Amino acid sequence: MNNFFKLSLLGLLIIFLIVIFHYVSWLKPVENAVVNFLNPVQERFYTLVRRAKNFQANWLTKRDLLKANKVLANQLEQLQVEKSRISSLESENNLLKEELNFVKEKKINTVAAKIITGVSDSLSKSVIINRGSDSGLEKGMAVIAGPGVVVGKVYEVYSDYSKVLLLTDNKSKVAATIQSLEKTTGLVEGQFGLSLAMTNIPQDQEVKVGDLIVTSGLEGKIPKDLLIAKIENINQVESEIFKTAILSPIISFDNLSYVLVVVP
Repeated sequence: MNNFFKLSLLGLLIIFLIVIFHYVSWLKPVENAVVNFLNPVQERFYTLVRRAKNFQANWLTKRDLLKANKVLANQLEQLQVEKSRISSLESENNLLKEELNFVKEKKINTVAAKIITGVSDSLSKSVIINRGSDSGLEKGMAVIAGPGVVVGKVYEVYSDYSKVLLLTDNKSKVAATIQSLEKTTGLVEGQFGLSLAMTNIPQDQEVKVGDLIVTSGLEGKIPKDLLIAKIENINQVESEIFKTAILSPIISFDNLSYVLVVVP
């Protein structure tokens, strides 16, 4: 206990002497030396602290920016989906209007149908519609879309649904004629699911690029003068009996949703 008391008194005495020497400036050289020694360390420590603060601030800013960017990306994706949906609805609405106007103008009997699904491979293209024999559909009837453009024929009929062979299917064949030349007959055939061609056109018949191709009426269940396609190119070999016209569709077959089945 006595030793502890002595040490305490000694410590107090040293502190007292340091305070006195400080005020009389006797410790100034030592203090300056200590300050000069510690100054680089202090500056280094301050720099490290400042960098740490800057790193934290930058990290927080980057984190907030990443969050905001993710939110904006999600909003943009939703807007694109909504825009696509609206565009699809507008296309369907315009197509339905064209179909309605065609039916009113031509005064033909039709059955409206919705495409349930599509079946396609490298050679064929077909779709399934939600109407069948219960709605009066029969095999061989024409299927039209938009302003009365033929897109295919019914080839399998069930009670509540049917299969439609699209014109581009390699098995598809439709009796046709050139709109301006009613005596010119031929067959519109699918080209392996990719395009259309009108075959069996007599060599002596004049046809030109841009001519419209329509149904000839030679098929009992398909009315005459339904629009099919237009001529894009003509393949002609003089030594052959017939020539072939390469056709381009009037409407896209890829975006069909609703169609009309023409009931004679």
